[in-house]
Amino acid sequence: MKTIAMKKNSMAKTKASASASIGKSGRPEILTEELARKIIRMIEVLPDTDEQVTWSNIVAKVKQKFGHELGRRVLSTKEWGGRALIAEAYEQAHAVQRQLHSQGRIRTNSTMPRQALQARIETLTAKLKVAEQTIAELRVMQYDKLDILRATHFDLRLEVETIKKQKPEKA
Repeated sequence: MKTIAMKKNSMAKTKASASASIGKSGRPEILTEELARKIIRMIEVLPDTDEQVTWSNIVAKVKQKFGHELGRRVLSTKEWGGRALIAEAYEQAHAVQRQLHSQGRIRTNSTMPRQALQARIETLTAKLKVAEQTIAELRVMQYDKLDILRATHFDLRLEVETIKKQKPEKA
């Protein structure tokens, strides 16, 4: 008799604990709002890095960066506060990318191979060094001219008088 009462008591406890832990059973949530905000920041940067804003790229980047293989359906339909935040970020980034394409402001060097980019960097740094040297030479020449002007002692009033005297003679 005691065992039956104990079983009923333990069953009541498990039912109470089960009803109290609704939403906590099963696997923990992977796509939290915090992770979604990080994914949104990553999506917003995609047009600036000249990467295609596609769901396959986003899924691949999420797997690479965060280590979670989340599908397009999960990313696009998950809502917080009644808003599908990731889907909204995707739409905005896609619109920005279309606008950049229509304006023709896509970077030309983004598809160049690494060696070509390094060669271009070397030529540009060489041009920069030459320009810096010419600027330094011009600066030295201007300082010399200013120093000569400063070092010469002449009275401006006398110069003005001599110029005035020379004008009537020319006329």
